[in-house]
Amino acid sequence: MIPYIAAASDISIGEALGNMVVGLGVVFLALLFLSGIISLFKLIGKADKKPAAPAKPAVKAAPAAPAAPKADVVDGAVVAAILAAVAQKCGPGARVVSIEKSK
Repeated sequence: MIPYIAAASDISIGEALGNMVVGLGVVFLALLFLSGIISLFKLIGKADKKPAAPAKPAVKAAPAAPAAPKADVVDGAVVAAILAAVAQKCGPGARVVSIEKSK
């Protein structure tokens, strides 16, 4: 015996259109729900950030050296070595503003 399989003629056009509208409605409602949840993520990120107390400088700044002419070019390896030394000495909060050759 062959099991009964619904043929295309068993569903009218009206029922098919109704099913399509319900299906599309469910999909769009799910997308709206997900976009609402994703938009709430920016509020979660703002809640985690706490105002930090101003950091005290760990090392006093060295006296300013005379500026070299702008035509001099600093080698990339020298810059990397200087930045590594500053990071080692001052910690991760240190910031190098500029590197210039001295005479």
